[in-house]
Amino acid sequence: MKPNFFIRIGFICVCVVAVAFLVLELTVWKGASDAYLKNSKKDTKIYYGSQVNNLQRKGRNIENKHKAYPGNYRKDYEAVPVETIRVKRGNIEIFLINNCTLEPEKQVDVVAKTSGIVLNILVEEGDYVKSGMPLVKLDDNEALLALKEAKLKKENAERVYKSASDNFKENIISKEEFDEKGFQLEITTVELERKQLEYGYTTIESPIDGVVVERNIEEGYNIENDQMVFKIANFDPILARIYIPEKDINKVVEGQMARVVSEFLSDIEFMGKVKMVSPVVDPESGTVKVTIEMDGLSGGALRPGMFASVFTIVDQHQDALLIPKKALILEAEADEVFVVKDLVVLSVNPDVIKGLTLGDSAICEQKRGSLPLRGYIVDISGSHEGESIFNITIEATETLNGNMSKEFEKVSFYNNHDVLILEIKNVGFDMETRAFKTKITLGFKEGNYVEVLTGLREGDRVITVGQDDVGHGADVAIINEETEDGETAVLGPS
Repeated sequence: MKPNFFIRIGFICVCVVAVAFLVLELTVWKGASDAYLKNSKKDTKIYYGSQVNNLQRKGRNIENKHKAYPGNYRKDYEAVPVETIRVKRGNIEIFLINNCTLEPEKQVDVVAKTSGIVLNILVEEGDYVKSGMPLVKLDDNEALLALKEAKLKKENAERVYKSASDNFKENIISKEEFDEKGFQLEITTVELERKQLEYGYTTIESPIDGVVVERNIEEGYNIENDQMVFKIANFDPILARIYIPEKDINKVVEGQMARVVSEFLSDIEFMGKVKMVSPVVDPESGTVKVTIEMDGLSGGALRPGMFASVFTIVDQHQDALLIPKKALILEAEADEVFVVKDLVVLSVNPDVIKGLTLGDSAICEQKRGSLPLRGYIVDISGSHEGESIFNITIEATETLNGNMSKEFEKVSFYNNHDVLILEIKNVGFDMETRAFKTKITLGFKEGNYVEVLTGLREGDRVITVGQDDVGHGADVAIINEETEDGETAVLGPS
């Protein structure tokens, strides 16, 4: 019995070991073996001939995935959507900014010079009046009677004086009596003139040319002498009195131009000139009063009492290159922008590029009747598509037409002396729109615009929206190109 028992135990043990071995083979040992084989294959795989070249080009493409600029093994990005604007020319200024309330040059209170009851009001607020024009008619009955009485007294005094003159000649009266009659005539004459003036005062007239800005009477009022009845202002010219810091006094002189903008007429600029600069400095505020005069205004757009901003122009650059401030790259250490360029890439054989240099001009012609594309060479480099192919990159001097065919009938290259170097016929091309980081030098800064002294040309396209997603040389897609704002209306003398 015992041998059979040990045989059974041994058989069971062998079965258990076999099952355990099988389980390990199917789980742990299999994963380790596969990993080892995989690593072994990776380390020992060898490429020959063209496979090596393909692998090298593939590696270079991967290596250059984050590089987007002309040159060997260039890898194009997916186009980044951006907004652009053209570099334009215009005037840019630096100025002093002040706020003030506008004032008329002349404003007078019209007062009554005699008492009386108001019969007729001949003008209303807002009416334009001339100097000497009647404004109000008062009750003149009493003044008219007093005038008639004065006339009668003068006529009587004239008769008495004439009789006294005859009697004096005949020595009937003394010289003293004759002089007394002459004195009485003078008194009545002065009295008559006074009554004529008082009668004239019953019609109140405008003392200046201007606009009625206030009326303080109504018909039927019994007004008194020296009572203010109207206020009249001359709106042309209008004055802006500003106060500038003492440190800026040397920047402002008489005749200097200034722009005036009202808060409620922000789309219109009114031009004025510095009329007066106070010779003294206010010791309390440390400022100097400057008077800006605006004349020749039409339509009464500016009125006394308006709150306005005054931009006193202290320096100006005309016909300067201008770009919006938002085109500047904020994180850049220097002043930089992204310039968008249209490129045409020709794929040619190595023999074709002999004699060509960067900067040579190119004229690319398509089918007859279409305008040629002009540009200049900015890059000559090997293509990542094959060692036997070279790319000639041409920067177009005008915007590319997206409907262009993919082949030029003829491409002519010229050197900087306009001498023909080479002609290529029936050559294919690709179109690219790419952005290049460009350093610039800034000048004046005014509002939303800055002056560019170096680094850009008129007509260049700079990116205004989307710079943060663009790298140097990246492919871009222009989704919107801002147009130049309409000319600002300017009123007044230029």
